[in-house]
Amino acid sequence: MKLQNLLEAAGIIVSDEIGELEVSSIEEDSREVTPGSLFVAVTGFDTDGHQYVEQALQRGAVAVVTEYDVSEDSRVWVNPAGDNRKLLAEISAKFFDYPWNHLISIGITGTNGKTSTSRMLAWILEKHGFQTGIMGTVGHLVGGRNITASMTTPGSRETTMMMNQMVNSGDRYCVMEVSSHALALARVDSVRFDVGLFTNISQDHLDFHESMDEYLRCKMHLFDLLKSDGSAIIGTYAPGFPLLEGAETFGIGENDTFRISDISVELGQVSFCLSQDGTKIPVRMNVPGRFNIFNAAGALAVAVTLGLDPYSAAESMITFKGVPGRFESVELGQDFLVAVDYAHTPDALKRILQQASELAENRVIVVFGAGGDRDVSKRPIMGQIADSLADIVVITSDNPRTEDPDLIIQDILGGIPSRDGLVVEPNRRAAIGIALQTAVAGDVVIIAGKGHEDYQILGKTKIHFDDREEAAAALRKVLK
Repeated sequence: MKLQNLLEAAGIIVSDEIGELEVSSIEEDSREVTPGSLFVAVTGFDTDGHQYVEQALQRGAVAVVTEYDVSEDSRVWVNPAGDNRKLLAEISAKFFDYPWNHLISIGITGTNGKTSTSRMLAWILEKHGFQTGIMGTVGHLVGGRNITASMTTPGSRETTMMMNQMVNSGDRYCVMEVSSHALALARVDSVRFDVGLFTNISQDHLDFHESMDEYLRCKMHLFDLLKSDGSAIIGTYAPGFPLLEGAETFGIGENDTFRISDISVELGQVSFCLSQDGTKIPVRMNVPGRFNIFNAAGALAVAVTLGLDPYSAAESMITFKGVPGRFESVELGQDFLVAVDYAHTPDALKRILQQASELAENRVIVVFGAGGDRDVSKRPIMGQIADSLADIVVITSDNPRTEDPDLIIQDILGGIPSRDGLVVEPNRRAAIGIALQTAVAGDVVIIAGKGHEDYQILGKTKIHFDDREEAAAALRKVLK
């Protein structure tokens, strides 16, 4: 594509000489530049793309767009608007031919439940014969091909490129988890959604957002990105939900568009009814967890809004097999339940421990920590929640990153008074072992915080570490 045709999408006019250059790819990582690339320098949080302008030119970039003056080379010019994140989204949309116009796209945002809701919706769509692409925390799915995810919502170039690949590989739908970071950093600013779903909001990411109000404002930006005939759906089952004129709702209220009732929770399954316009639709799933009822209700609300038969959509959920790292049980024949969950926010930890209490015939044991270089204020809140809902609390490391694990633990302990049944063990492997050695018949052991993740980040180094593997190894020792 000619550079001028590409830049027109961002409302930028360049000289004829520059505009006639042929662009073969768009890159924001100089290491990915090849002859013919357009390199867009973005000012990041850990590094600044402007430091790599010369490297991009040496690798064959036909042109470089910067946010400020860094070079006198004629191939380098400054974006007059000064916002290369937005520019990158706009020109990526043009380069990859606005793929959302050829897909039915669903964006799902919220603090908790995005992954489970998106996987449930994709399951329903696939069961109805619609090939579906997915973008989200536990991995992306493009044309039936699994792609490892480094973040919940990729950058604007990657997002648009993957959606284009979905179109080219026959996907009919795209179900995307949309994080608050993605909404704040223009990663999806050019994407247009047929349906936007808001699950819930609770404290998280306050290391990035200035306040809960700012966090909510970013989440609500999803609804600015709906197509002209797009639909907004909002969960009302949790505190803090926003009001949006014209939005459909799902929750336990009598005035909800999709009303949840007749809830039943058992060890290995849940059931409920979802009512719309007076019609009661029974739903049963062979997965544990009361919270999965609300995730399923959101997925079904989207499916029905998209025109699927509600009874057929509900019936699809019977065969849903759950999501990796979301109340995922580790079963080696022991007489107590062990579950690994991604719960890493106060609200998610509260929900998973309430569910554990509902299922436990004896005690609730929880192993958890808190991520380093992230919201500090939530740490004592999570400690207080664990203290109030678990019989035995084992505090350990999560992904400490560049923080001292012992200091993170001290922050958590700020919410826990001195008590029996409190164990502090910074070594996560040892902490999991202690919890499982302590467990007896009828207990429920929750290993929270990392879920599907198969790594730990120590300093700036990522090492292999999987809570599910560690729990299985510890159980084998216990069961010898």
